[in-house]
Amino acid sequence: MAQKLEDRTMLTFEQVNPKRKGSKVHERYERYKAAKTFSEALHLGATRADVTSDIKAGFCAVAGNEEPPAKRPRVEARQKEDSSNSNSLSPKPTPAKVDAPAATPAVAAAAASVATAASSAAAPTTIPTGTSAASSSSSSKPAATLGRDVDLSFVDFQGKDLRYMRRVTGEAKKLLCEAGIEDGKREGYSFKLLDRKNLSKWAVRITDLNPDGKLAKGLAKMKLENSIDLEMTLPDNYPLGHPFVRVTYPQLRGGYVFERGGICFEPLTAKGWSPSMQLPNLAIAIKGILDYGDVAVAGEGNRAARIVPHYTEEGARKDAKVISDAHQGGDSRTYGSLRHYRS
Repeated sequence: MAQKLEDRTMLTFEQVNPKRKGSKVHERYERYKAAKTFSEALHLGATRADVTSDIKAGFCAVAGNEEPPAKRPRVEARQKEDSSNSNSLSPKPTPAKVDAPAATPAVAAAAASVATAASSAAAPTTIPTGTSAASSSSSSKPAATLGRDVDLSFVDFQGKDLRYMRRVTGEAKKLLCEAGIEDGKREGYSFKLLDRKNLSKWAVRITDLNPDGKLAKGLAKMKLENSIDLEMTLPDNYPLGHPFVRVTYPQLRGGYVFERGGICFEPLTAKGWSPSMQLPNLAIAIKGILDYGDVAVAGEGNRAARIVPHYTEEGARKDAKVISDAHQGGDSRTYGSLRHYRS
């Protein structure tokens, strides 16, 4: 009997797009193949029928349900309490019960490692932490393993929420460590830190665009590098709040890109964002909509500095507000009407 797909069902998609090029399903698959849960796949444009069909065809593997993070501390606390009660009632403490609190997160981490290792075998970047299959076996202590060589002592974080600090520190270490950089090279993205105080702003370069796509051909015609520059800014309530992303170079038009560099994409809205999505996955998803959408090169701007003078953060944020208002904060039923809107 097929497993019921729930929001937290963990999925691993084949990274080589098996759909017919030029078709709508090919374009959708290119966006949602970065998802690691059923909920993320839906947010990235997949339909339930898409995922079900992919599973049947062998394009997607189901790795079980991810345990809701909120439940884990309660389970661990209950085990600690049971262990404590057992020790107080018996003069001979049972070692298995004493060790039980540590076992629960380890089991959860092991399950995640199995899923990420399987994902890495098909395509390394489906491991959202930017690790390889070998390093993912130590995922129970990611900061101590993946990021041990990354120095973030310069970060201030003054006035930032604890949830923000933990999440952003973890992601920064994984993005900047050797394994994370190598994953980015394989999948066609790179991250450069712009905000050393709070780790809130990143320059992202999307590379290895589809050579047969409209965007890559436009870049080649203008003799520009086969890459797109983006800027990602994280809000104070990240990861609950969605990142703000804009195009910085070159000047693009049509498809999902607005006149001042804003991007029309459901995961970049309040209703469409999934807190479990990490920055590499978001970069891959955006690459998909640029690479396979109706996006064209409109100008080269300042080629030497790789900037477009009228592509400002203020202007792109105005684009983002127009997008959010038109889509009622990210309601998926409203998409399609603004693809060629000029702000």
